[in-house]
Amino acid sequence: MAGLSSQDSALTTYTDFMPPLAARIAPNWTSAAGALEGVLAFLGQPLPRHAIMGLTGHAWHFCLGAHGGVVALPSGVADLDWEAMAGRYGRTGFTWERFGGQLPEDGDWAEMRAAAAAWAIPHLEAGRPLIGWDFHLHEHAVVHGYDRERDGFLVDDLLTGQAGPFVALADWPSALGGIELLVPIAAVETDPIEAVAASLQTALLCFAGGDGPADGQPRGTAGLEAWAEAFDAETEIDRAGNAYLLAVLQTARLDGAAFLADLAESLSELAGPLRLAERAIRDESQALAPLLTLFPFPSGGHGNVSNAGLRRGAAMAMRRAAAHERAAAGHIAAALALFE
Repeated sequence: MAGLSSQDSALTTYTDFMPPLAARIAPNWTSAAGALEGVLAFLGQPLPRHAIMGLTGHAWHFCLGAHGGVVALPSGVADLDWEAMAGRYGRTGFTWERFGGQLPEDGDWAEMRAAAAAWAIPHLEAGRPLIGWDFHLHEHAVVHGYDRERDGFLVDDLLTGQAGPFVALADWPSALGGIELLVPIAAVETDPIEAVAASLQTALLCFAGGDGPADGQPRGTAGLEAWAEAFDAETEIDRAGNAYLLAVLQTARLDGAAFLADLAESLSELAGPLRLAERAIRDESQALAPLLTLFPFPSGGHGNVSNAGLRRGAAMAMRRAAAHERAAAGHIAAALALFE
């Protein structure tokens, strides 16, 4: 949790770079949800962070991130079905549209980059801020303008305070990135009961590992168990990514627990299973807490990730967390059954 307070501090430095009426990213280890929170506040329909996390499914997502025999890569946080996410963002009171794509086979972004800018600029000039990916770094940002003279976006992200808001179109996205832009189109009336039911269904989908592309990476609760197996084996674990994923995961689950507590308070007929689910998620977060000390962000604990004894302890903690998450899924399923 210490890492979140450092994010809060960093975000306070942005005021020198932002026009007074621009949307700003909100503090959140899950930067997409932070950008969404900032956009909703700008549009005059703010929601608390835990509600945004719970409604959209960001509270429940997990992907271990694995490539080339290395696990716990930081890319897992954003490895989602973004077309589906555009629909889930609609639970927050606006319809959303998406422009997205991956690196073309010829390795040249030029055509897709130009198409993305042509799509984005009219929205920005109409006063609609965007949520975008991979500007100053491999995270999400609020896109609040376009500088036609310099030919680039104006963004607010975790590096705006140091680098300024301008990102040249020719430099976006990076070679390792992808194009992802989301825009709120119009306010929409949402049925709160339908939104709650859909959000709980999304939680179960996330726990089952069904909220991302079928790319073979460990996801959901099974991803936690795969993480434990990696700690128990001699699998190479990315030090920085490991620390980052732990910070993102624990904070997201705490937001999820707060979301479930709100639902239990509001929906008395569902309060029993929802409170049990909240307790299980809090137990999961408690099981993860010692690992944030063992593998702190950003250093990752230096040699701790290679220490056999510490890895065994981490594997045990991760398995406890996974067991609590499976229990939470059962309670959420019981709550959903009461809707029928």
